[in-house]
Amino acid sequence: MMQKNSQEILDALQESCPSFGGAVIATPDGLVLVATRLFSGDTPAACAAGVVAQVDDCLSALKAGRVDALMMWTPGGLWFIGRLVNDHVLLLSATDSHCAGAVRLAAQVAVQKLNAVLH
Repeated sequence: MMQKNSQEILDALQESCPSFGGAVIATPDGLVLVATRLFSGDTPAACAAGVVAQVDDCLSALKAGRVDALMMWTPGGLWFIGRLVNDHVLLLSATDSHCAGAVRLAAQVAVQKLNAVLH
């Protein structure tokens, strides 16, 4: 049931997020819970969990606390990584880096819905 509801939330991202490329929900150790579109296989999930762990580690020197969300701009587009309940991670990509506000809003709505499902 949890996986079905999570998949529905990720599928809804395709409608609400401009230039949606894909999304994955990963466990803290990088295992795939749910993936959509471009993010099949284990690599995106492992990458998302690894990025969050590395950023947390780097920022700990500054006493910044744990990372709840990241947005990154690359030549290939825009990336959002958000922490979910139980330290699960949402990774979302969009091919158009000019739609940051819409991506951020869609991702935050998805995070809230996923937290309710995963809790």
